[in-house]
Amino acid sequence: MKKNEDIKQRVSPPYDVISEKEKQRLQSCAHNIARITLGAKEGNYEAVVSELQKWIKNGYLLKDKEPAFYLYRQYFEEEGRSIVRTGIMGGLRVEAYDTGNIIPHEETFPKIKEDRLNLLRATQMHPESIFCIHDSMDAEMRSELERTAEPLFDLEDDTGVRHTFSRVKDKAMVDRITSMLSEQKVLIADGHHRYETALRYSLENPGDERKGYVLATLVASDDPGLIVRPTHRLYSLADFSLDHLLHEATKDFGVWELKDTAEMLEFMAKGKRPILGMMTKDGRTFVAELLHPDKKNPLGTLDTYLCEELIYNGVLAKEGAEVKVEFDHDFASVEGKMKEGNWDLAVILSPPSLDLVWKLARSGKKMPKKSTYFWPKIWSGFVLYEMK
Repeated sequence: MKKNEDIKQRVSPPYDVISEKEKQRLQSCAHNIARITLGAKEGNYEAVVSELQKWIKNGYLLKDKEPAFYLYRQYFEEEGRSIVRTGIMGGLRVEAYDTGNIIPHEETFPKIKEDRLNLLRATQMHPESIFCIHDSMDAEMRSELERTAEPLFDLEDDTGVRHTFSRVKDKAMVDRITSMLSEQKVLIADGHHRYETALRYSLENPGDERKGYVLATLVASDDPGLIVRPTHRLYSLADFSLDHLLHEATKDFGVWELKDTAEMLEFMAKGKRPILGMMTKDGRTFVAELLHPDKKNPLGTLDTYLCEELIYNGVLAKEGAEVKVEFDHDFASVEGKMKEGNWDLAVILSPPSLDLVWKLARSGKKMPKKSTYFWPKIWSGFVLYEMK
């Protein structure tokens, strides 16, 4: 950090949750990491490479002189509780999923991976961390981490989340962390596209050990800060028919119309079977309760799977209809968009439990795209991993 520079001007949320308006604000800061993660111009990455080189040349990025891990803590409020989430950031060796050590839980979008791969090829640097969950960390290790960590940054973002970032460079502690994590399985919580991109990049560079790692933040599976939120769906299509949707939905669901969204959310919270909420352009509100859950299918009670298979594929996209889809994790935001009248239908989902995420992942089942929204996000820009 340069003197008189605020760390808030340097860091950002991960690239895939930044709106166009937020992108412009972040990139107005001369050395914000969003100028790298979202800096490509129409598929051209030369400006990003040039920017990085200037940052290094002018001392805005400095290399650590010795191996280190980083202790990343996030302090936030959730449903009236004060919570702290603790992660260890460092280099995670990439390997194919079929080895069983790195476990995905969601499908990915090929187009997004191509963009991230081109960024890696151009910069030879991981500019932001993926988010992973490892099996466990004992209390003694947590205590030692905090004792040996050297504070670097402390900031509060615009959502009220406080981020503290420290460096752990004590060799004995670095070795202990490496030993502990090398024996544990890792679930990718957030960053599937970046992980799969890193794996492909490593295969393009066989024998280059530095290019066989991805920057990752690992949080223990029993950490109280592992909060999963749902990702709701908004749909628009040229020939949307509510009557047709309701008629088709009754083949699999019991469907009730309710007076408002508050009643819908209350109904969903009390349900013992999977329940999807539905909001329409004309302000009507429904719930659809699955009549006969398929207990033989591990995905059979997952909201996103039911929405994709029975609502999207089974009704909306049937017979080749063009459907515009948007994902949004914020219910208030979804309500606002529906009131604007630009969407025909919103499907409101409940979040999967962390136990279900692990169970499906360990069994080799991938959830549909955008099934989970781990919150808070792991922010980018505190540290970068250079592979040159």
